[in-house]
Amino acid sequence: MNRIPRRELVRKGWHVLPGILGAPIIVYTPRWVTLLVVWFFAILYTLQHLKLRRGWKFTVPIADLSYRTMARDDEADNFLGSFLLWVTMAIICTVFPKIAALSALWVSTFGDCFNALIGQLVGGPRIPWNRRKTLIGSATMFAVSLFALIASHRVLGLDYSLQFLGGIALAAAILESLPIRSAYDEFTVPFSTALLIWLAYGGPLLAVTW
Repeated sequence: MNRIPRRELVRKGWHVLPGILGAPIIVYTPRWVTLLVVWFFAILYTLQHLKLRRGWKFTVPIADLSYRTMARDDEADNFLGSFLLWVTMAIICTVFPKIAALSALWVSTFGDCFNALIGQLVGGPRIPWNRRKTLIGSATMFAVSLFALIASHRVLGLDYSLQFLGGIALAAAILESLPIRSAYDEFTVPFSTALLIWLAYGGPLLAVTW
């Protein structure tokens, strides 16, 4: 077993907060409340990202605190991961039905968190196409994503096909494992999850009601 640095645990704590605090908003509030909250955070994290890129000197509430506690070594002049997560979730909540939004949120936050922690803790064989990631990490991503998808359907009282949800979880695990900049999976994973859910179930896009 490997040791996980304290900073990485703090980072992952910040990473799962949207999944914990955002889910009740998606499930229990009117859509306009959800959109108000998610776009508020999307704007904050966009400002934080632009501030770092352009060298602006003002402090962005909440986003500045999370940057100081969770930014990676390659984020000295950007906050791309959090920016992409919040903007992507804002788009998803605006465009897609509620089940797609909740599924995307939980797969992205919980799947990525446990994938990274278990992958670092256990180690083991590396993925052939991405030596930075482990097979056990991707397997964890698949298992947690599948659990998150089942949970989102049960919370909303919806029937589901285990095989179909397994396919979506597999797609999320594959996309997360790709040899691209790590921040980009904050877009690819939640958006693909929401899109696949919608393609399977249909439902109106950009609907006033969920």
